[in-house]
Amino acid sequence: MIALCQLQPIQGNRLTIYLPVEFSQYQQAEIIILPVEETRPVTTSTAAFLQRFAGAIPDFPEVESVGNLQEREEL
Repeated sequence: MIALCQLQPIQGNRLTIYLPVEFSQYQQAEIIILPVEETRPVTTSTAAFLQRFAGAIPDFPEVESVGNLQEREEL
């Protein structure tokens, strides 16, 4: 399955999509159009990234050692 995701400017009520050469072997394509409310910044500084996602990953407690594990014979 080939997928194509592009952000395209809308000119009036028209939209032009140029397909990669991989699509030339197909006769039909399903097109889903979703409006974009806001544009995302292409580059984000490290400080801005950390401020946005700080606290998103939980802090897991350190796992205590359970000692030496029992060795099993191969089947």
